Amino acid sequence: MVICVAGTFSRSMQIFKESLGVLKQDKELVLFPLISGAVMLVLTASFFVPVILLSGIKDGKFQGNPLYYVLFFLFYLVGYFVVIFFNTGLIACVQIRLSGGDPKFSDGMRYATGNIGKIAGWALISATVGMILQMIRERAGILGRIAAGVLGLAWNLITFFVIPVMIFESAGVIEAIKKSSSLFKRTWGENVVLRFSLGLIMFLAGLLGIVPIVLAAMTKSLVVIVIVGAVVVLYWFALGIMSAALNGIFATALYNYATTGTVPAAFSPNVISGAFEQKTKKGFFSR
Repeated sequence: MVICVAGTFSRSMQIFKESLGVLKQDKELVLFPLISGAVMLVLTASFFVPVILLSGIKDGKFQGNPLYYVLFFLFYLVGYFVVIFFNTGLIACVQIRLSGGDPKFSDGMRYATGNIGKIAGWALISATVGMILQMIRERAGILGRIAAGVLGLAWNLITFFVIPVMIFESAGVIEAIKKSSSLFKRTWGENVVLRFSLGLIMFLAGLLGIVPIVLAAMTKSLVVIVIVGAVVVLYWFALGIMSAALNGIFATALYNYATTGTVPAAFSPNVISGAFEQKTKKGFFSR
C-alpha cells in the first residue's frame, strides 16, 4: 500500500510538472482564472452588503428573510456563470495547444461566447445544486453539513468533464452531465487519487505562506505584520490562479485520453494512462 501511494504521488508530481510546462508555453492561460477571480471578488463584495442589510442580524445570526435566499441564489447563479465562462475559455485554449496549435486569449473568449447558452444552462443547474446543498448545511446541523459535503464532492467528481464535453462534442448540458458521469464511472480509481494529490501539492505550497506570517508576528511590529500579511495574501491569490490554470490543463489532458485513447504529446504516456486504468474489481462507482 505504501508503495502504491508513493507511486501515485510520484505520478501526481509528474503531471504537475508537465501541466506547468504547458502553462509556461502559454502564459496567457492565467488570464482566464485571473479575470474570473477578480470578477468574483467584485461580485462577492456587491452581494455581501445587501445580504447583510436585507437579512437583518439577531444574536449574530441571519434572520430567515426570503430575500436572503433570493439574493443567495442570484449570487450562486452569477458566480457559477462567471467561473464556467472563463473555465470554458481556458479549456478551449488548452485543447488548441494540446492539438499542436498556438492559442490566443481571443480564441478562448470566442469559444466561451459561442457556447454562452450552454454555459448559462450549466450555471443554472450548478447554482440550483449549490443552493440545495447550502440549505442542507443550514437546516440539518452537523449531519447536514457532513451530508452536504459528501454530496458536493460526489457532484464535483461526476461533473468533472462537463465543460469539455459541452464545447468539444456539441452536447447539451444534460447530455454532457451524463457523458461526464460515464467517463468518471469507468475511470474513477486512480483519477480521484491523482486529482486529490494535485490539490495536496497546492495546499502544501499554500502552507508555506504561514511561515512569514509567524515570523512577522514575532517582531510585534504592526507595520511589518501588515506588509507581510499583504504579501502573503497576494501569494495565496497567485497560487489560487495557478492552481485553477493547472486544473484546467489537467482536466483537458485527461479528457483527451479518456475519449480518444491518445496521450497528448505534452504529457508522459505512462503517467496519463495510469490515471485511467480500468478497474477489474467492483467498487462504489462500478456499474
